[in-house]
Amino acid sequence: MTSSPVSLAETRSWHYWFADGLPQLLIGVSALLFGFYFLSTGAPSASTAASILALVAFLIYLLLIVRAAQILEWLKARITYPRTGYAASPYFAARDSSACSPGLNLTPVQDSNAPAIAEIKRAREARSIRLSRTYFLLALVSLAIWFVHIPWICALTGLVMGLILWIGTRADKSVPPLVILGFPVVGFCVDTLQSDPHARVGYFILGVGFLFLVEGLISLLLYLCRNPVAQ
Repeated sequence: MTSSPVSLAETRSWHYWFADGLPQLLIGVSALLFGFYFLSTGAPSASTAASILALVAFLIYLLLIVRAAQILEWLKARITYPRTGYAASPYFAARDSSACSPGLNLTPVQDSNAPAIAEIKRAREARSIRLSRTYFLLALVSLAIWFVHIPWICALTGLVMGLILWIGTRADKSVPPLVILGFPVVGFCVDTLQSDPHARVGYFILGVGFLFLVEGLISLLLYLCRNPVAQ
């Protein structure tokens, strides 16, 4: 079946949100901060300075998580919108009970049952359910790194998580192949360290954060090269 113009426009808006690499960068920095804090909490012999740094990292992590929407909008207003124009975030709108943003006039018709608005609501609701299911499965599978003690468990877990991520996001294309293929690589690298379960989890989080950070930097550099600021 051919997608309707409304559905195609909503999909383009979704892809546009990730085109500049800023969301990936935010995820990467957040994961690196939390991974550093997580590893520090498992080191009882850590110095006072290291403990303070870990606490600061955790507080910054919380700030990034709580204010993610505002931080991304601030960055996009200075980097993205001057180059390729403004688009309302479909990502955070999808988290708002799959409803359209109250301040966003999607059509000249204010009726919430108008065909265009109803179609966007259905698309966002379906995406929200699909992504929620994907995140739940990822969290469930990740427990194996802590509780299962067999050789190469991190590599196997990374492979399964990569498959779950690919299946759950292939329709939206919000997670690039570099990140998906990088999950088993991160797991393999963590296995070679032969660490205890607590450290394994911390190193895995750091590895995933590094993946998103690299992907975000690559996407941002390519975006800036393709879209110079209009004179």
